Amino acid sequence: MKYTKTLERSLKTIEVVSGNQRKIVQVLRFPEKQGDVFDLLTRGLTMKEAEEEYLRQCKEAQHGLDLLAKAEAKDHIALYEEYEVKKIPGGTGWQIEILKPYRLSLFELKKFHTLTKEEERILIDQLSIALRQAKKAGVGHCAIKPENIFVVAENEFVLDDFFGNDEPDWNGLADLVEDPDLKSQIVQSDLWQWEAKQ
Repeated sequence: MKYTKTLERSLKTIEVVSGNQRKIVQVLRFPEKQGDVFDLLTRGLTMKEAEEEYLRQCKEAQHGLDLLAKAEAKDHIALYEEYEVKKIPGGTGWQIEILKPYRLSLFELKKFHTLTKEEERILIDQLSIALRQAKKAGVGHCAIKPENIFVVAENEFVLDDFFGNDEPDWNGLADLVEDPDLKSQIVQSDLWQWEAKQ
C-alpha cells in the first residue's frame, strides 16, 4: 500500500494522497501506546509473550476488518479500500494501516448545514442499522460521535471507527440530534430493536 502523508489529523488518522486521490489512513496499533508494553511486563509476561499477545489482538482486529468488508451499502458501514499489517516501526507490537476514501464527516457538515428533523431521523435509522450489522459481525464500536460518521450522498450516512467496546454508548446517538422528541425516543428505546420510520 503506497501513499504520501499530507496531514496527521490525530495519532490514529492521517490524510494521504494515494493514486493521485485524497484519502484517509486509519492506524490501529497493538499496543495502542508503547507504555502499555510495560504494563504487560509488570504483570509477569515476557517480552515474547507480550509480542504474541499483541499479534493475537492484531489478528482479531484483522478478522473484524475482513467481516466488515462483507458489508453492503444498505448496512451503512464505512468500507475501506485495503489494509496492511506491519510491525510498529521502532517499537514493540503490530499496526494495521487501513486505507479509506476521503469523506465529509458529520462534524464538518454541521459547520455549514443544520440537519432537519427528517434528516436527523434518517441519520439515526441508518446508524442503528450500522451498529446492528457490526454486532452481527462481532465487531464493537469506539465512540458514536460526529467525527466517526460520514456523508456518502444526500441523506446517506455511514459509521466508521469500529474495534472498540462491544456495546455502543447509545447516548452518543441522542447527542447527535437536536429534535427533543427524537432525542427522547432514542433515550427511551431499545435501539437494538429500532425500526426505521416508514
